[in-house]
Amino acid sequence: MQLKTSIYRSAIGCCFILLSLQVSAHDIYFCGERIPLNERVAKKLMDIIKKQINYGTVNIIKKRESDLKVIEMYLEKTGLPDDFKYLAIVESGFKNVVSSAGAAGYWQLMPATARQYGLIVNELIDERNDFHRSTHAACKVLAGYYLEIQKKHRVSSWALTAAAYNFGSGNMGQAIKNQGKNYFEMDLNKETAEYVYKIIAVKELFEYPELYMKDFGYNLFNTKITSPQKSKTDAIKTDNSDFGTMSVKVSTDDGYHPADLSDKNYNSKKTVKPQVNSNVKSEKYVFAHITGNYDNFTDSSEINITLEDPLLINNSFTNAGNIIKGIGWKIDDKIFIDLGYGKKLIIIDYDNKKHDGILQSGLKDKARICLKVTEFRS
Repeated sequence: MQLKTSIYRSAIGCCFILLSLQVSAHDIYFCGERIPLNERVAKKLMDIIKKQINYGTVNIIKKRESDLKVIEMYLEKTGLPDDFKYLAIVESGFKNVVSSAGAAGYWQLMPATARQYGLIVNELIDERNDFHRSTHAACKVLAGYYLEIQKKHRVSSWALTAAAYNFGSGNMGQAIKNQGKNYFEMDLNKETAEYVYKIIAVKELFEYPELYMKDFGYNLFNTKITSPQKSKTDAIKTDNSDFGTMSVKVSTDDGYHPADLSDKNYNSKKTVKPQVNSNVKSEKYVFAHITGNYDNFTDSSEINITLEDPLLINNSFTNAGNIIKGIGWKIDDKIFIDLGYGKKLIIIDYDNKKHDGILQSGLKDKARICLKVTEFRS
């Protein structure tokens, strides 16, 4: 399976510039596995990084968020981590496309693999183009690869599972035998070696867009932009010496795993053990309110926030009544604010505790907001 368009390669490549620049700001996770970035150069990423993004592309994909929610449902039913919803973006950009090798659909399944997992593929019908059926089949593929790797190689690794989706389970199995059980330390073909990195990059950009806008220097979710614009804040410059190799701790026990979808007695409605992020040490909530009026808000505007509770973060204490500042970016009808602490301090919704921005109509003086303070395990 291959990444089908250079556009998505470019977008993902540029995102990895941002990942490298945010090392000190926050941790990065893939399927619950912490991926630390160290100080040395990750030379294998440079081919991805030095490409030009196609403006507006990410915004087009973002408009397919309803499809992401459907994928989330299938992933939950089959016991797979939520992060795999981004795999379809890397594969096809949520388009029914056909590769030169014959892979097709949103999930770029080969004919033989699709048939193996229950899809009809013939001259008249190709269910790889059916979003629901192909999504369920892709979940079966991923679950099967995970369990196969776990059984044969005694390692529980979602990174290896994702790589197997690109490389094939047989090829990945041979690579594990020859090179060990850590995807990030393997010497693989260029496409497979970059594959998991690309999924992680898309995840970061979609879930925490405000943390990366200043590094692009413009709002890449704005389809009206045709060329880069210098932001009001000083963009961080890329220094090749800052790039580092990536490593991930993988588990060799028989812990959590997805349901065996090849089992004829499998009941898709049964309860699946939820994913638990053990990397979070503690979470606290701090109330605050917007200070000032922002009727003329533009991207990268500075926003003042007055604390209503004391804030303790990074061993620094700020008492209630003090103002902290953030930089705002507009995505659709919401404003996302970067408070300068990465994922350690974000604005969340009161009701669902989700990090999904503030409605622009709610960006007004005295409007109350909630901040989540997260302490991660080292």
